[in-house]
Order: sequence, then structure tokens, then C-alpha cells
Amino acid sequence: MSDPAKAWLSVAETLALQAADAVLGFLDTPLATRTKADASPVTEADLASDRILREGLAKHFPQHAILSEENGLSGDVHSEYVWIIDPLDGTKAFAKGQVGFCVMVGLLKAGEPYLGVVVDPLESRTYRAVRGQGAGGTWQGRTRELRVSSRRDFSQMPLIVSTGFPSQALAQIQNFCRGPLLSPINSVGIKVGFLLRQEADIYVNHHSVSYWDTCAPQLILEEAGGLFTALDGSPLRYAMQAPFTHGVKTLASNGLRHGDLVEKLRGTALVSGF
Repeated sequence: MSDPAKAWLSVAETLALQAADAVLGFLDTPLATRTKADASPVTEADLASDRILREGLAKHFPQHAILSEENGLSGDVHSEYVWIIDPLDGTKAFAKGQVGFCVMVGLLKAGEPYLGVVVDPLESRTYRAVRGQGAGGTWQGRTRELRVSSRRDFSQMPLIVSTGFPSQALAQIQNFCRGPLLSPINSVGIKVGFLLRQEADIYVNHHSVSYWDTCAPQLILEEAGGLFTALDGSPLRYAMQAPFTHGVKTLASNGLRHGDLVEKLRGTALVSGF
């Protein structure tokens, strides 16, 4: 039986690009923004993107389940395949008209990331991967294979973090991660993109994240040779149980010093509380 992954990836990418176009259509217009129960914002752009992705995936994959940040779990919850979508990762940045947002579509197979697409609408970048088939990216009409950097000296490995990163913890991390510190930015997908382009090698996250934040970028990063784990180095788990959050802080890297990073991070303020 032929592998359907290539066709599935094409569908996911087409839908993600359509959703990204819809998001951009709201960028220069006044947005109706409301706050969800977890205090995170949601805008008309989130909802429009979510509708495109959910309806498109349900049409093409009626046997699969879909987990969306905005609408929860739907479809056959016992399916081997579950689509994990974040219609607008980095809503805070988007609502301010700032860089740091993207559209993400991932697919779990038997509870493990299997396929992923991340689209950065502002820079017209697309990242894609299928488990075991490598990672690719498209920018300015050119498509190429993606591989993380081979840097392994902490003094040469650029670090990227989110906005609002705790200053005490950041100072402690910079005691051993002495490479360049990139400007903080929103969106897990956007920050992983810096690793995929070899512009960063280490990404430390200071708060808990949900399945839709990690599924697609984790798969793409790992297919490019990197690693994406919990802060303590343990694998990220995707049990289909609400609230669909990993409940841990995370660490992504080019993989070459990942174990060393885990050990050094244990001595920082990040290991206690959220």
C-alpha cells in the first residue's frame, strides 16, 4: 500500500496557506478581540482561520479526529489520526500588528507527531515535514531541505526566548549560553523557525504549552535534526485528554548539546513553578 503522507501533507499545506491569507486580511482592520477562560486573547482572525482549517480537514479526512485550540476535539476520537491545529499562534503579537504569529497544522499518528506545516504569513515562509522524510521550507518562491546548524560551542549558539521571559532565569541561562541573544518574540512556530533557518540553536520556553503549540513545529524540527522536549529532557506526550496541555516548560535545540542544556537548566529559576 502506498504511503498517503505526501498527499496528506499537500492538503494540510494548502489549507494552512489559505488560512494564513485569511489572517493577513484582518491585519490592517480593526479586530474584535475577546478573552478566553485561560486569559488568552482570541480575534476574528483566529476564528476565520480555524473555520478554514477545521472544515477543510473534516472534508478531506472524515475518518480522522480534529483538535483545535478554538473548538476542542471533534470527529472520531478513537481514530489513529488526530489533526492538531493552531489557527493563529501568537495572537497577542498579531493583535498588536507585530511580527511573531503563524498558522500551524500538525497530525498525530497513534499519539506521536507524524506530519506538520507551519506558515509564517508576514514573511511568506512555509515549513513542512513528514516523519521519516526530512523537513523542507519555502521562502521567496524557493524550496529547500532544512537542517539545523552543527554548532555545539555554547559561546557560538544563538539563544531565542519568548517575550516576557523572567529576567532572573534569563541571566542564569546566559551564564552558560554565552552566544548571541536574539530579540524575544511570540509564537512557538516562529521561534522554531529560527532554529530551522540556523539563525538560533537554543529555544527555552518559560511557561506551559498546549498540544497545538508544539505538534507541528516539534515534528518539523526533529526531521531537520533537532530536538524538542520538556525542560527536563523527557518526551512531550499527547494523551487525548482535556485540557490538552503538556503542563511543562519546554526546550528545543539543534540537538548537539541538548543533554548538557537539560543538566545546566536544572540549576536555574525555571525549574520551580510557573
